[in-house]
Amino acid sequence: MIKKQKRFSTLSTTFISIYIILFLSTGLDKIGTYNIWFAFSLSVFLSVGGFILSILSISGKGKREVPYLLILFSFLLILFTVLIFLLPEAGIPPYIQLFSN
Repeated sequence: MIKKQKRFSTLSTTFISIYIILFLSTGLDKIGTYNIWFAFSLSVFLSVGGFILSILSISGKGKREVPYLLILFSFLLILFTVLIFLLPEAGIPPYIQLFSN
């Protein structure tokens, strides 16, 4: 059971790292110029996947702080994804409009 928790924690860290690398290297922006829905789907997959995997890595005995930090960080990435793609900012419409006016 410990190996499975460690594997979930490692996968969660990998998902979060890929998301951060894609964002900081402007990879998401380049993907978004071709297809904004693919960039959004990739961001949601990486952030929600990291969140779910970090929740799965909590179960078990022993005190470990890393899974809780991963949950917090992946939750912040989910909020960041919503901010980037779904919310307007300073009069600029959002990239993805779910509801048309």
